[in-house]
Amino acid sequence: MYPQPVSAEDEDKMKISSEQKADIVRRIQVKNPDGTWAVSYEALAPEFGVSSCLISYIAKHAGLPQRKRGKYVPSVRKRYQPPAQLSDMYQELRSKVGVTAARRLIEDHMRLRGISYKDVGSGSSVDDEPIAA
Repeated sequence: MYPQPVSAEDEDKMKISSEQKADIVRRIQVKNPDGTWAVSYEALAPEFGVSSCLISYIAKHAGLPQRKRGKYVPSVRKRYQPPAQLSDMYQELRSKVGVTAARRLIEDHMRLRGISYKDVGSGSSVDDEPIAA
């Protein structure tokens, strides 16, 4: 089922003590403050002279949850919030042309009509006629 080592040298390389396994399990559970893993399986494997697949196998058998592929870094950008008076137009455009295009259209509409965020922040009314495409 599992591929067999090609040579005796490879076979010796894959043997690992229980102390080393415990050290691996301890080290692969550490996360950075931003939520990313402190050490990857690929970075840890050469230290112990094994493959990253074996590190993954050790983690699995230690009962650790499987890692997500790639780095997850939470977004720090805020979600786009159009002025309240243009919100319905933004939602309709978003469903038709997508988020990026809808945002650009709303910002163009505001620029052409001379509307700024400070003008609409206090709740003053805004003319929100649809844009003719």
